Amino acid sequence: MKKNQVGEPSTEHDPYARRPGFVTGVDGRTDRTTTAMVAGIAAAAVGLFISGLLQIAEWIAFPACAAVGVAVWLVLRARQRRREERAGRSPDAVSEARDRATAEANGGRRFFIATNPVVVIVMGVIFLGLASAPLLSGDVSVGRVVVAVAVGVSGVATIGQGAGTLILQRRQKASAPLRSSGSADEREV
Repeated sequence: MKKNQVGEPSTEHDPYARRPGFVTGVDGRTDRTTTAMVAGIAAAAVGLFISGLLQIAEWIAFPACAAVGVAVWLVLRARQRRREERAGRSPDAVSEARDRATAEANGGRRFFIATNPVVVIVMGVIFLGLASAPLLSGDVSVGRVVVAVAVGVSGVATIGQGAGTLILQRRQKASAPLRSSGSADEREV
């Protein structure tokens, strides 16, 4: 355990260590996703499956199952936060440590950096196409509009991430010093 400046043990969480109450990724690291969130999503999915078996109308089933999923997530999250506080740990330590580790790995930037931003922009355009296609087919319902808005917002966000990465890469290239054409020995260093 690290020591802080006063000499007391630091309560900072290792962003890659296992932590109870959080999903562990394939690589063995603690993920940002809490088990409460996974349980809420699973409860909503099970609720949708059961409502389909009972042939409950979609306009009732979707909001009801979403409400059940959110309720399960919030109740389990509150219980987990109380457990963390009783154990003397900060409930936000994992997310703060992961944010810090991501920022350090990305040169101080806390947002997503795409390896190939053009692919990300194309994905966003595809999302926008998928969002508008059902609405253009003629059969418009509240469910289709909600799904189209959600997919459209995801597309716009994805395009924004790709464009931000392109702008960042151009700024880095513009601010990089031009290499001088020196001897071969100087270029190797």
